[in-house]
Amino acid sequence: MIIPRELLLPQQTIAGDGSIKRLIGEAMVFGVRGVVVHGRSLVAGGGLEAIMAVAPQGAEVVSYCHEGREPTLQDVDRLREFLVESGCDWVAAVGGGSVVDLAKAAAGLRDAPLPTGDYQRGAKIAASVVPLIAAPTTAGTGSEATVVSVLTDPERELKQSIRHASFMPRLVVLDAELLHSCPRRTIAASGLDAFVQALESYTSRHANGFTRALSELALVAITENLLAVYSGDFTNAEALLEGSYLAGLALSHARLGLVHGLAHPLGSRWHAAHGLTCAVCLPPVLDFNRPVIGAALEDLRLRLGIDVERQVADWMDEMKLESPFAGEAIRDREAIIRETLTSGSTAANPRAVTAEDVEVLLDNIFC
Repeated sequence: MIIPRELLLPQQTIAGDGSIKRLIGEAMVFGVRGVVVHGRSLVAGGGLEAIMAVAPQGAEVVSYCHEGREPTLQDVDRLREFLVESGCDWVAAVGGGSVVDLAKAAAGLRDAPLPTGDYQRGAKIAASVVPLIAAPTTAGTGSEATVVSVLTDPERELKQSIRHASFMPRLVVLDAELLHSCPRRTIAASGLDAFVQALESYTSRHANGFTRALSELALVAITENLLAVYSGDFTNAEALLEGSYLAGLALSHARLGLVHGLAHPLGSRWHAAHGLTCAVCLPPVLDFNRPVIGAALEDLRLRLGIDVERQVADWMDEMKLESPFAGEAIRDREAIIRETLTSGSTAANPRAVTAEDVEVLLDNIFC
């Protein structure tokens, strides 16, 4: 199979330095009333003011600031109320993965009758009529290219996604200048996340020729440019941003794997950066999967020059990143195992996973 049985892509993507200034003008095809959802750093760096300053005549645009944590169910409910009160025609997310996931869920559920938690628990989601525009300010999550919104329920210590085809952004803006104000630790964590996404979508049991081609392009772009951008050289930041976007497109159709199946329950409990969690989980998962993906890993090494495990280890060393789990006691072991096994990411893993397998992996991660 060369292409997915269902191919769902953003309707339009614009790229290039300064392209963020086109956001409102392009969005007005959906209507004059818009809401720009953003984080605090966009305000501090002057980015929000720059976006608003070039709004075309007649545009009625207001902003909404997300405080910065990974989005919770309550965060989404509050933004849904704001969107209803604003009477918006469209929603734009300008920020990292948390901002995009928050705006995606709120726009997608703006007119839905139930609280967001009900949909995370499995209530049927109806198609949304609210167009979403996504402009990532980090090169990492790929959320601008997916129908998925990852949300946290603090009460259950649960990190779980909701999804619907209508959640796919109608417009994506890739402006590498937005990366310039990104903190180094965020560049590191988000870059690691994008790299693992590209790898897991490449080895996923749902991968096909189309998604593997995207994954390969992403792996090369991230490998060649992450450390330079982290070190402050933004010459090829556009390639890194595009690599993250391509990884998002790939995972949207091929899904991921056991690394992300583990990362969500661990991240929600230890409040560790998602990309760092993925990087720490990767080596033991690679060892577990090697019997079925060994040939693919060797092909990447020989054909593209990418030794996956060594590359991640080198990045961890060069960016001075340490495991947040080393020496920690494992709490909620049974719940973590259960959540890992029921994850859609784990279901896409190239090798079948048992509870005993997850238990061994946890012992390795927390050693």
